[in-house]
This record gives sequence, structure tokens and C-alpha cells, in this order.
Amino acid sequence: MQILGAGYLGPFGHYFHIALEKIFKGKKDSKTVAKKVLIEQLTSSPLNNLIFMIYFGLVIEGQPWANVKARVRKGYPSVQYASWMFWPVVGVINYKFMPLHFRVVFHSLVAFCWGIFLNLRARPVALIKP
Repeated sequence: MQILGAGYLGPFGHYFHIALEKIFKGKKDSKTVAKKVLIEQLTSSPLNNLIFMIYFGLVIEGQPWANVKARVRKGYPSVQYASWMFWPVVGVINYKFMPLHFRVVFHSLVAFCWGIFLNLRARPVALIKP
């Protein structure tokens, strides 16, 4: 998981937040925050969840591509829906109250909890009979 976080999610988040600040010139009014959250939820959120699910299946579990593809096809819509229920609130807090240099750190702390949720969602459920 560290490879995904350090190699993709951290740098992506860093440059994504810088780009949003340049586009919106550092504004933190409610209308601008809503626009930032909307952009984040329509671009990086779906992409990051998709990449996570693929990475988890291929790298962490070592599953063949056909299995990963089937699991993503089945589970991705519910994961993305849950993401859209959770991350906009985090985005509002992040864009309204966090200074730019703390946004990725704050986002990463919350993402740690989100990662636990995704891990639980990505794993097949197996019931152990006594």
C-alpha cells in the first residue's frame, strides 16, 4: 500500500491541490469551495478509487486481471457512491479551513480510514463455519 500512497496518491494530491489553488487563486469563499469539491469529486475521486481497486486486486492480492476486472465491475459503483457520500464533507473542511501546505496531510489522515473501508470492501467475504 505504501507504493500506491508514496508513488501515486501523495504526489497526485500535492499537484492536484496546487493546480486548484492556481485555478481559483486561493479563494476560500463558499462558492469557490463548492467548485473545488465538485471538481475533485468528478475527477480525482473516481480515478483514485478505480486505481486503488485495481492495485489492491493485482498487487496486494495477486489476482489475475480477469478476476480483478470482474471485481471492479461489480464493486466499483458502490465504492464510488460511498465515496460521494463521504469525501465531499472532507473536501469542504479541507478547502475551507486547511492551509494549502496541510491539505495533503489532512487528506492523507482521512484517507487512512477510507483505505480501511476500501480494503474491507475489496476483499471477498468468506464465512468461517465452526
